Amino acid sequence: MQTRDWQIFPEENPNLVIECDSSGRVLYANPEATARFPDLDDLGWRHPLLEGVHREIGGFGTGRESFVAREVKLDDAVFEQKICFSRGTDGVVLRIYAHDVTALRAVEAKLHDLARDLVVAQESERQRISRELHDQVGQELAALKISLQLLQSDVSDAAIGEALGDAVGLVEEVRDQIRIVAKNLRPPMIDALGLDAALKGFCEDMERRTKLGITYEGGVQVELAEAVEACLYRFVQEALTNAAVHAQPSMVAVSLTEEGDEIVLRVEDDGVGFDADHISSSPQGPGGMGLIGMRERLDLLGGSLEIDSSPGTGTRLTARTPVR
Repeated sequence: MQTRDWQIFPEENPNLVIECDSSGRVLYANPEATARFPDLDDLGWRHPLLEGVHREIGGFGTGRESFVAREVKLDDAVFEQKICFSRGTDGVVLRIYAHDVTALRAVEAKLHDLARDLVVAQESERQRISRELHDQVGQELAALKISLQLLQSDVSDAAIGEALGDAVGLVEEVRDQIRIVAKNLRPPMIDALGLDAALKGFCEDMERRTKLGITYEGGVQVELAEAVEACLYRFVQEALTNAAVHAQPSMVAVSLTEEGDEIVLRVEDDGVGFDADHISSSPQGPGGMGLIGMRERLDLLGGSLEIDSSPGTGTRLTARTPVR
């Protein structure tokens, strides 16, 4: 029974099953493959579904691979393929299993678009809240402070005057906290002066606060989407914070350049470094979740993050995003 099941498996498989010899001739195609692509026998490896399969034989011949997985995109379909190698009495035989994942990829693309739209909407809401905190709430607190100061100057009771003075101080502390929150939500310098100036100002401020030797090289004046600008700004915030807390560097270099159709933002330090492969597989280490968050956010906005680091060699983080 087991033998019979194995023999009829390709015939009943709802996916495509194809066998080829080393010359590209199709030896077998199950009913599903024949129904989807009746020209397989005639075209062999020249068929778009099998294009490039012959290049995999070299790896099989050395014994490095037991199978090869790849994805093939046709005009209106996407197939995941698993290519297996065997050597029969008549020579090399390649068996290709192909699974139609067109619908799955379409759903993934829609989810990616929804996630990107969510990031854009989130940045827009951050900007709105930041402006309300900075302008409306900040102005109301300023008015409250002035009113309290006027009352303080009019009262003769020392105890009441002291209490009003404490209230004025408390209002000023609240204003300072609101400024910090508003700045973190959407740095006003980005809207007022652009990303380049905002990054330069942040690096200078970070250098004063941490006493690290931080240099900034920029000068790029390219109009980017607000969500992308905010993402790149937060990338530098996260990278410099990680460097100051974990890396123990003597210097950190930040640069913003335009390379082809990409904006490239690099943060490089000469600190203790870390195992970049370990961060990717186990992000719970120092700064790991922040790096993973950076990568995911950049990916949603069409960009990418490159992490180049190893223990004792420093760290280079490179964020790339399309100009358009």
